[in-house]
Amino acid sequence: MNCHRAEKLISRLVDGRLEAGTTARLEEHLQVCPSCAQLLDDYRKLKTLVSELQEREAEPLPYFEQRLRARLQTASRPSLWAVVERWYAAAVPVFLVVAMVLVGILFLVQPAERHLSQSELLLFQGQSPLAETRAIFEEQKPEDRQLQLLFAGLEGQEIVRRGKQ
Repeated sequence: MNCHRAEKLISRLVDGRLEAGTTARLEEHLQVCPSCAQLLDDYRKLKTLVSELQEREAEPLPYFEQRLRARLQTASRPSLWAVVERWYAAAVPVFLVVAMVLVGILFLVQPAERHLSQSELLLFQGQSPLAETRAIFEEQKPEDRQLQLLFAGLEGQEIVRRGKQ
């Protein structure tokens, strides 16, 4: 057994919480190691001193109660400023947390900017979207007509997609 292991077991030996086999090995180590034997002796002395102190009843110093009452009566109450400062120190962090939560909620709830389709823009401008459709079908080149129809269809899908959100 090494000294490190023995030091851990010595307090158990003093308290009487060590198993018989381990006690025998520890006692063998204590016979050959003077520093661990000294530690055991110190622990035993300490245990004796503590048990003697526990047996004696501690008495307060004379006039202890009178001195304590006099000191308590002369103790000053905290000033109004100290009370306000203590409240302020507690209220400011709470206020900041609540303000940050409210600002976060406002940013999350804020409606997204809505983009109007070309047809909606025409209606707001007082023009007819049918005139635009008529212009698409009156286009002379079939390629241009197909491109305009394709873009109008994509725009319609975008309107439907925004409506579902």
